[in-house]
Amino acid sequence: MELFNEIYSCYYHTVRHILAEAAGHSVNMKEMEQICKNQAFQETALAVLPKLTKGEWPLLFPSKEHPGCYESALHFSPPELPLTALQMSWLAALIHDPRFRLFFTDEELKTLSESLKGFEPLYQQENFYYYDRFCDGDSYASPSYREHFQAILKALREHHILFIGYEGKKGICHSFEVIPYQLQYSSKDDKFRLCCLQYRRGRCGLNTILNLERIRDCRVSPDLLSDSDIQTLSCYRFLPVRKAKEPVLLKITGERNSLERCMLHFASYEKHTEYHEEGKYWLCSIYYDTADETELLIDILSFGPVIEVLGPGHFRSMVKNRVKRQHELLYGTVE
Repeated sequence: MELFNEIYSCYYHTVRHILAEAAGHSVNMKEMEQICKNQAFQETALAVLPKLTKGEWPLLFPSKEHPGCYESALHFSPPELPLTALQMSWLAALIHDPRFRLFFTDEELKTLSESLKGFEPLYQQENFYYYDRFCDGDSYASPSYREHFQAILKALREHHILFIGYEGKKGICHSFEVIPYQLQYSSKDDKFRLCCLQYRRGRCGLNTILNLERIRDCRVSPDLLSDSDIQTLSCYRFLPVRKAKEPVLLKITGERNSLERCMLHFASYEKHTEYHEEGKYWLCSIYYDTADETELLIDILSFGPVIEVLGPGHFRSMVKNRVKRQHELLYGTVE
């Protein structure tokens, strides 16, 4: 099957989502614009919505009961499309990723494997060589690691407290109660981190980050969190643990496909990019968590001269110091 297909492209999915929403109730332009933004791209609404609302694509009609809104011309919600052979092959490859397997029990993995029989994996794990990753990643295949991961997932999904036995840097094991609110993964370190709040005497305490590899014991408490504790967690979940005060501002020249490479490499970060007409370059602001500062620094340096760090001052100084150290290691101290 072709990699890009008209029937399965994101634009068809976008129209299908709009029709599904309009089948249940009338939708306005703002709701349709949001669907376009979520399912495709920012500019998709400019191309798709005029064709839907002006009758070029006779799939929507103006609502008589709600002026300014539209209803589906279909009498049913469009069915979900089946997975393509390419998608099934991708899943067959993904199931062999040791990180993917952490999120499923052995029974669930067995069911998935049986449903993917007959599909060749799109790729093999050994096809990848990670030249920019540390070699001491977490032991994902370890039974104790998987057991701890499953306990954390249960606590996150069902709002339980966790009893943690954690080995510190000096090899001393500490025991405490925590409320987990987020799992983070570092592609540079190849490690998972648990973001949690320490829980003492029925109250939320210090915001803490724990490396999963150092967890020696992890058990789910039978006690459920109170509504007030769940509300407290919502202030932390899916937000940077310690967001930097200023974003890193990059100047991207566009040489050697640097823009495309940057957008792909920094896809996991919140960012804003704009084109500078006079200078013929792009300015990209990257918002990051301070815990990821060193990792972001290394990633930026890997692009070489095709990008320049314009700010903030302390981050620019870190770049200079790192480049200076590298030069000294290769050529000796500069006089």
